[in-house]
Amino acid sequence: MQVFRPLEAGDPERVGPYRIVGRLGSGGMGRVYLARSPGGRATAVKVVHEELSDDAAFRKRFGREVVAARRVTGPFTAPVVDADPDADQPWLATAHVPGVPLGTAVATHGAWPERSVRALGSGLAEALEAIHRVHVVHRDLKPSNVLLAPDGPRVIDFGISVAADDTKLTTTGAVVGSPGYLPPEQLVGREVGPAGDVFALGALLVYAATGTGAFGGGPAYAVNYRVVHEDPDLAGLPDGLADVVVRCLAKDPGRRPGVPELIEELGRWEGTDGTRSTFTPVTWLPAPVAADVTALRAAPLPEEATATTADADLPTVTVAPPTAVATARLGAPNVRPSLAARLRAVARQRRAAVLAVSGTLVVLAVVAGLLLPRAFSGASGGGDGTTSSGSPTAAAKQLAVRGQWSAEKDLWQPVAADGKVVGESDGVLHAVDADSGDIVWTYDDPDASSFEGVSDGLVIASSSENGTIQGIDLDRGKRVWSVPAKAHTAPGTSWHLHLRVVVAHGTVYVNAMYDLPEGAERSGTYAVSALDTATGRLKWTRTVEHTLSGALAVVDGVLYGGVKEAGGTYFHAWDADSGDQLWRYHASASRHYAGEVTAITVSDGTVYFGDSRGVLHAVDARRGTKLWTCEPDTDGLEEWLEPLVVSDGVVYGGTGSPTSDYDSGAVHAVAADSGRLLRTEHTEREPELHGLLDGSVLFSTKAGGLYAADARTGAPPVETRLSSGDPDATVDGDRVYFDGGDGRLHAGRISLTST
Repeated sequence: MQVFRPLEAGDPERVGPYRIVGRLGSGGMGRVYLARSPGGRATAVKVVHEELSDDAAFRKRFGREVVAARRVTGPFTAPVVDADPDADQPWLATAHVPGVPLGTAVATHGAWPERSVRALGSGLAEALEAIHRVHVVHRDLKPSNVLLAPDGPRVIDFGISVAADDTKLTTTGAVVGSPGYLPPEQLVGREVGPAGDVFALGALLVYAATGTGAFGGGPAYAVNYRVVHEDPDLAGLPDGLADVVVRCLAKDPGRRPGVPELIEELGRWEGTDGTRSTFTPVTWLPAPVAADVTALRAAPLPEEATATTADADLPTVTVAPPTAVATARLGAPNVRPSLAARLRAVARQRRAAVLAVSGTLVVLAVVAGLLLPRAFSGASGGGDGTTSSGSPTAAAKQLAVRGQWSAEKDLWQPVAADGKVVGESDGVLHAVDADSGDIVWTYDDPDASSFEGVSDGLVIASSSENGTIQGIDLDRGKRVWSVPAKAHTAPGTSWHLHLRVVVAHGTVYVNAMYDLPEGAERSGTYAVSALDTATGRLKWTRTVEHTLSGALAVVDGVLYGGVKEAGGTYFHAWDADSGDQLWRYHASASRHYAGEVTAITVSDGTVYFGDSRGVLHAVDARRGTKLWTCEPDTDGLEEWLEPLVVSDGVVYGGTGSPTSDYDSGAVHAVAADSGRLLRTEHTEREPELHGLLDGSVLFSTKAGGLYAADARTGAPPVETRLSSGDPDATVDGDRVYFDGGDGRLHAGRISLTST
């Protein structure tokens, strides 16, 4: 079963960095394509129609809504991974959900039993809670915008969603949406809020339970008339669903139930196996639908779309021009080392050039002695956390890095972004062309000597002397703004150290330590603060009397960080716009031996974070409740390192010594749903993960090697030597940039070939 169509004449070959391989659908705002990311992941890319791209007012709305919508996250929504509102034809990219549309499932197999309808409603209600929590309204919830996955439904395509607090952007009299699912207030031109989505949810429950719309079919104007003036047709609806559906479809928005009430009421469903509220294909889906969903999930997507399956969809009605655009989540800022690693780096002298060699890159392609697990593909392995041994189970791969250029300078902790490689060399920032190695610009300012990363088209740098933070234009190397430390330093304290600086969506988030006056009971205090990038104005600050961890992450409008308090280590979630605490999770009890949070990532509604005690935690991102913990055998001396990588149900992460990166380390694979340790592989020196390429997990070690472990077959990893020492590598797609051990920055192209 396939839910994509072949490409047609005029379809783009690429959109941004994404390679287009098929069509997924189209709507009033744009066309949706199946695409491949540079790393090979399936992605859904929505490209705005050309006529809308020429509308300046639409572009303005699109840009503003992308900013608002990036905050949406939840286990039953599809995450948006990229967007470019300023492209000739604006676009956004979401993770591809290989699921069957609800409309297709009902049209093919008929009405659902009450159990399945309740489960569907429970998942959709949770999705709406995630959307409404950040003041966004979907506005086009319909059968084709609900995908059925084994672990529950996914709400997709926020194509005409509008930020609930920004309804003034809506064109007067505009009605955009699908007949039978638009609430009465939207049809008569009144303000539409979260209750409008509740109305659509009620209509979806009727459709799933009866196979027909609550207000019948026929011309759009007739359906819309019945929505406004007549009662819904609930013939065939199970008695157990009638009450909740009637309340959802009330004409008066104020009489409809709230989403939390729906979660409570619909969440008490029981699967066929007796389990309560547990989403698996067997427990929540009708049997024939489960078979389709399972088959679709198991079938790999081809590089080229060659077949088509008709999608049972409903027409989208547009009366007056469209006024809203897709919800998007923008990419997260570049990851930086943990606090311990940064302090070690500050204490160490910059490494000297140890080899005087030509710019020719010597490539070795050898099979490494360490074996990464079958568990990387989710296949069964030892599963006991032990080091693997034995022979390959699939055709071995050969890893090679073919040299492309070497630059005159070595860049410390280089970052690749927008065709450039940026880093710091001897206190001076440089950007080199990613294709040639030529220096694009140099920025020499003592107040920008510490390179913090790249985000939102800005190079972020700070001063270790006075705490000034600067934003530098990535393209031109010119200062855009400068924020002094006094902007976030409380009266009676003096700035001492930036633990982490992250920039996301027009805001600088700062983790910092401050000195207290002489004679104070404590030597210092901490604070996390948010500053406007355009003005330097302090948006908010939260004082933390206890020790603030160096790790900091901003995802979907939520700021995550760790605090060592009197009762132990706590993991905090703060509203990124206001600084209000959303929840606090008690990670460990002992303050003295609790450790600090050292690595954070968020995926599919779960926050994963590691600490310096060697414990990996998984916490529900919405509630802050514990899901699981995993503690590999690291003798209590290894901290989790950034970045953590989540892919295909597995969390990959490295651990290393909290005191020295010259010690040995390890790479771990952990089941994302249960926390079961799948395998631990020891490395000669501290590892750094670089993500996935062509189905292989890439990581380097401070001993100078780059490794690729096949994530599908569990074949042994292969190695190529980058340097005689720490390569300080960064990977961008199939490009790797690294210190070759000769004081120069090298660029190479990674290739993985079967032997």
